[in-house]
Amino acid sequence: MRALAYVPPCFPLAGWEVTLRRRGGTVEYIVEDMTEALRTGRLSPGQRLVESDLIRMLGVSRGSLREALNRLSAAGLVEIVPNRGAVVRVLTRRQVADRFEIRMCLEGLAAELAAQNLDEGDNRTRLIETLNTLSDEPNPSVERSRRDNYVLHGAIAELSGNSALIPMIRRLWLPLVMARMRDALGSEFWRESREDHHRIVEAILARDAAGAAAAMRAHLAERCKVILALPSEVFGE
Repeated sequence: MRALAYVPPCFPLAGWEVTLRRRGGTVEYIVEDMTEALRTGRLSPGQRLVESDLIRMLGVSRGSLREALNRLSAAGLVEIVPNRGAVVRVLTRRQVADRFEIRMCLEGLAAELAAQNLDEGDNRTRLIETLNTLSDEPNPSVERSRRDNYVLHGAIAELSGNSALIPMIRRLWLPLVMARMRDALGSEFWRESREDHHRIVEAILARDAAGAAAAMRAHLAERCKVILALPSEVFGE
C-alpha cells in the first residue's frame, strides 16, 4: 500500500470540492481524484477545467497536469478542445450506445468466466459475501442503488479472473453515470437493475456460463434502451 504523504485542504472549482491524496506518482493521483469527482458528479458534464486553476489547486506542474488530462481524454472522460482547454465530456446518444455495445460483449464474457471459475479458490464465498453487502431494503436510495451497482458489476469482473478484462470494463462505466444522466434516472431504473442482477447472480451460482452471459447482455441492453430514451438535454450534440 502506498504511503499517504499529506492531505491538503479542499478547494472549490465551480462546485467541485477536491480533497487531494498523494498516493505515489503525481499523474496517478491527479487521475484518481478527478476520476472520482467525475464518477460522483462533483465535476459536471461540459464544465471547463482551467489549467491555471488546477495547477494552483493541485500543487502540480503543468506537465503532470497535462499528462493526467491526456489520460482522462484517452479514457473518454475529458475532451481537449483547441483554444479552450480541457472540458468534462458530454456523451452523445451514439457514443452511449457504442459504449453499451462494448459493455455487453465484455461484461457478458466476464459473467460467463465468473460462472466457469465459480468453484476455483474462494470465488463462491466471495460472490456470496458481496451479495451480503448489498442493500436488502425494498426501496433503497438512488445513491445506494448506484453504489450497489458498481459493487456487483465490479465483483463479477473480478471473478472473471481475467486481469486484462477488468480495467477495460471499469473504464466504460464512468461516463454513463455523470450528472446529467444520473439525475435523470429514477428509482424504477435501479429497481429493475436489481432484479436483473439477481438473475445474473443466480446463473453464476448455478455455474450456468451461457445463462450468465445472456442475462448480463440482456441487462445491459435494457439499461441502454432506457438511457437512450432520456430527454435530449441529457446528451451532447
